[in-house]
Amino acid sequence: MQLIGHELVPYEKLYFCANTDEIDAKLQNMFYFNSEMIKAAQEKGAKFSVACENISECIIANAAGANLLVMSRREFTPKAANLAQFYLFDAKVACIIGDESELSEIAEYQADVAIFDNAIVWNRSKKETNGTF
Repeated sequence: MQLIGHELVPYEKLYFCANTDEIDAKLQNMFYFNSEMIKAAQEKGAKFSVACENISECIIANAAGANLLVMSRREFTPKAANLAQFYLFDAKVACIIGDESELSEIAEYQADVAIFDNAIVWNRSKKETNGTF
């Protein structure tokens, strides 16, 4: 399992974007599934991760070039992980966690990546999201 945001493991921060203007080709962008956001990231040549709420969003985000499929609802994680393995997704299935105590749960869900909450830069969007999924 890959860890993003653990103090002992080097990582690249994820920058949460609330609109297309916040997408930056120099950063690892993250946003909720949205066709316009995906198109903007593609046009800018930006790396991006997509928070998905269902399996259809996972399939589309992977095909569109997402690096990570961030499961906003953990109950979909095992199904997304199985699909990713079966169809050989390029994207990895990820879950956001608060601390190390949640690693075993995420491992049981078969997530490829655990993202510690501190690895996400909420920026201007924090007001809109309250910094959570």
